[in-house]
Amino acid sequence: MADDTPLTLADLDARLSAVEALQQMTLRILSITKPLDNVLDHFGATETQKRATYALVDDLATRAAGREDHRPTPAYFEMKLTEIYPEKRNDREFRCLIIDTLKVERAAYRALHEYMEAHGWGKH
Repeated sequence: MADDTPLTLADLDARLSAVEALQQMTLRILSITKPLDNVLDHFGATETQKRATYALVDDLATRAAGREDHRPTPAYFEMKLTEIYPEKRNDREFRCLIIDTLKVERAAYRALHEYMEAHGWGKH
């Protein structure tokens, strides 16, 4: 039987805080499973390609947090991915999956994912 007592703003705030805490815990747990490695493995990446991908993402994360005139663009990201994975040229699914995976990867990559989303990279 449902409780018919109306929820107060304090009740909703408490529930939201609990959901946010669960979300943060889930992200921490997911990040230790190396989701980007799993995606790259799924697409058959070699160890050399994986290292190059992590170097690219590290560079993008650094540049995204830096000076505005040095921040990366979607075109730059796609060009660099194509250099690493020539067979994936114009593979929207691959590119989008990498971007989406950054959200659950380590904290620095989550910040990069937020940058990408804020600048329209998520509309790939």
